[in-house]
Amino acid sequence: MSGQVLSISGLTITTPNGVDLVRDTHFEVGAHELVIIIGPSGSGKTSIINTLCGLIDERDGEWKIAGRLSYGEREIDLSTSRSDMCGLVFQGNALFDDLSAGENVKIAADHAGEGARGFDATPIMSLLSDIRPEQPIASCSGGQKQRIAIARTLIAGHPILILDEPNSGLDIISSRRLAGIIKDICVQRGTPVLIAAHHVDDLLPLADRVLMLDTRARTVRPVAPDMASIERAMRGLDSEGESALAAAETGATAPQADAWQGLARRGRPGRWFARYFAEYFWVLCASPFMLAYLGLGGAILGFVSIWFGFNYHAFGGYLKSILHDETLAGIGFVQTTISVPLIASILVVARNSAVICADLGNRTLSAQLPAMRNLAIPGLRYLVVSILVANTLSLALLTVAALATASWSALQTWQVFFPDQPPEFWQENYFRRLIEAGPALYAQLGWVSAKIVLSSVLGSGAAILIGLRPKLSVVSINNAIAKAIVIGVSLTLLSHAFFAIMQFWR
Repeated sequence: MSGQVLSISGLTITTPNGVDLVRDTHFEVGAHELVIIIGPSGSGKTSIINTLCGLIDERDGEWKIAGRLSYGEREIDLSTSRSDMCGLVFQGNALFDDLSAGENVKIAADHAGEGARGFDATPIMSLLSDIRPEQPIASCSGGQKQRIAIARTLIAGHPILILDEPNSGLDIISSRRLAGIIKDICVQRGTPVLIAAHHVDDLLPLADRVLMLDTRARTVRPVAPDMASIERAMRGLDSEGESALAAAETGATAPQADAWQGLARRGRPGRWFARYFAEYFWVLCASPFMLAYLGLGGAILGFVSIWFGFNYHAFGGYLKSILHDETLAGIGFVQTTISVPLIASILVVARNSAVICADLGNRTLSAQLPAMRNLAIPGLRYLVVSILVANTLSLALLTVAALATASWSALQTWQVFFPDQPPEFWQENYFRRLIEAGPALYAQLGWVSAKIVLSSVLGSGAAILIGLRPKLSVVSINNAIAKAIVIGVSLTLLSHAFFAIMQFWR
């Protein structure tokens, strides 16, 4: 595709509040060309690049967009279609922090389109020569994160590269070296590169052209690529309103470079659903903390039911030894069909609603979900389906675990009252009403299963919806977590009350 030009014509963007960011705007970015777009803070640079990348968020209201994007033989009407030709390196990078550095690149390679096939990924992988593929994202420096984000976007195979504030958070030397890497990629691959930036000093030496978003004329116009001209133009608008980088520049190959080559090859995308499912199943169900949490809840419930059931029932101390088999049968039936499933559901839904909402809230705040969409990764399907399935399995398995610990605790407490009775007597009577139910036992189990499934689906569904709402700060994530817990537990209580009435309705 080398030699092709990105052409934008008739671009008009109107916000949901009715503000025109640009009107009938035209500009081009040539092959092998690095173009910087500047403008005052809040002028709409990010909205323009989100439009070009098909990432405008309609949840805040209806945007009005018109214009055409063309590149080579393809042309997209932006008023009716979302563009999928531009790969975006997000401000803040939007890396998937639950994946390693290598997995961030590999997931993009596995979901890459046809345009990514057949090109040499070696120059791209040289960006990462100082990074271990298994390295956690949290341990990477700012420059390393930037280069992972760039490599991930290039591996996805978009013919056009757009970067949003790529030099934010970098020192001057790192910023200039990063600009050099971007320019080299632009020249070697014939990729048009558009950079939206606020601070351009470090980028100008390698820029071919500079475009300015003129907030007065609501258009994009060229500006001479020197600081004096840019400062004069911006003042006119204001009156109205690392060592590894050097190695990558010179083409040197560090020992880690070979480890990255295999990650650039396309693999099976379906395995990423299994990856996310395993991650959520571990956090929501199988972690030792979660097992201990539910085990403790079940043990306390078993102790309380037997201790207070035999100490404070209506028949007094003399009849306690005579009628304890009936009392034991009643306690066992209530625990297995009502109290343990209810308490287990409350504990699991409260804890997992917080986990789900925090996870999705962080992904929303850090722009990971738009990054997935830009990389053609079906992120919502991976995440939402994994959460719903893992949470339902979690509640079912943990309810069984809670029943086991509650039964064990009930047995130990019962033996304190009746040390001379054999455990077989307790077992026979504690489960007697379930055994005597015969075929009706399956109906009882069906009611319990219905409570569990509905509690899980409603609780996790509420947490998903709340977690995916736009987040502006960590405080908004905290507020969302509190809301998810209250709504999830409330829905769980209503679900169990409804099915309990239906279960014993005569």
